[in-house]
Amino acid sequence: MIAIPYLTALSTYFSYGLLFAFGQLRDFFRKIVDWWRASTLDGYAPICLGLEDFYIRRLYLRIQDCFGRPISSAPDAWFDVVERYSNDNNKTLKRTTKTSKCLNLGSYNYLGFAAADEYCTPRAIESLKKFAASTCSTRVDGGTTMLHTDLEECVARFVGKPAAVVFGMGYVTNSAILPILMGKGGLIISDSLNHNSIVNGARGSGATIRVFQHNTPSHLETVLREQIAEGQPRTHRPWKKIMVIVEGIYSMEGELCKLPEIVSICKKYKVTNSVPCSSPFYFQV
Repeated sequence: MIAIPYLTALSTYFSYGLLFAFGQLRDFFRKIVDWWRASTLDGYAPICLGLEDFYIRRLYLRIQDCFGRPISSAPDAWFDVVERYSNDNNKTLKRTTKTSKCLNLGSYNYLGFAAADEYCTPRAIESLKKFAASTCSTRVDGGTTMLHTDLEECVARFVGKPAAVVFGMGYVTNSAILPILMGKGGLIISDSLNHNSIVNGARGSGATIRVFQHNTPSHLETVLREQIAEGQPRTHRPWKKIMVIVEGIYSMEGELCKLPEIVSICKKYKVTNSVPCSSPFYFQV
């Protein structure tokens, strides 16, 4: 993991501290100037909490032009961003006709299908015309379409399994599947920077959870060896099942998992199955 230089971190915290101090000072003087004005909002609850309102007014508005920037092209690796301007200190932003070409560093477009593709785009358009954009509900309520069945059969053939289940959302995949795969008497060894969906799924499973240092196979082996030797808490019985969970791509950090080393360690301790699911990878012992 790339460490942030101390000078960069210090200057960032100093800037936030300076803005916070001047913001509090401005609010203090505003209260003094406006103390005599009668309030017409007595009896009404505030729309925002005090600190939240302070953050929006004194910090976020100064830099909000950096966020939620409209684009005027396909969300490819490079896209066109619409330039904006403000006449009221960034409280409102108005669009211009000018655009800037920017590098896209905040996309989940892992496979590159978001932009125009000579193979995928015509087929996607054809599917939209035939099946519409969505069933507008979950498969439990809206039903399973032919596309669901075809996709699951294709995934099963690709991974060499008799069947597959496809979820429409990665968060649901992790938070719903883990409680099914694991339970009491089981052990989950999770990367320290795994996504929150994995954390919630692991907690909901009832299994014991241990964490190893982010993307550090040597520490994973240490934790795995210790837990196999110690067994379950209090009884020290062998674990019913051990599962190592890592992510294929850590979306928050932009890092690739050291998969070959982790697979080697899991095989060393007799991993019986490995199931890639969404972005994470599960290794079952």
